[in-house]
Amino acid sequence: MNLKMQEAVLHLNKYDSSSKSAQDAQKLLNALKDTYDVVGFQFRHYKGGLYKVIGEAIHTETEEKLVIYEDHDGVLWARPKEMFFGKVIIDGKEIKRFTKID
Repeated sequence: MNLKMQEAVLHLNKYDSSSKSAQDAQKLLNALKDTYDVVGFQFRHYKGGLYKVIGEAIHTETEEKLVIYEDHDGVLWARPKEMFFGKVIIDGKEIKRFTKID
């Protein structure tokens, strides 16, 4: 968990965990936590493009989790989280849509 996430957890822990707003905030924090482990990392799309993960967002209407990422021109993109971390079938072979570059 990165520093900002740790700060958010500490801040949240100061409030009454039984309140609706604290419960909503905790739910959001938990939903975002796993994507923040890859924020700032480069990924290669299966077609060859390089992208940097910026963070995660939650769609306001559907509450679907979206990964926000940036291309080399600075254009921001959003893709459903399941799709970003999912797989595609190319020439009958299943491969990752995006592969993290170490």
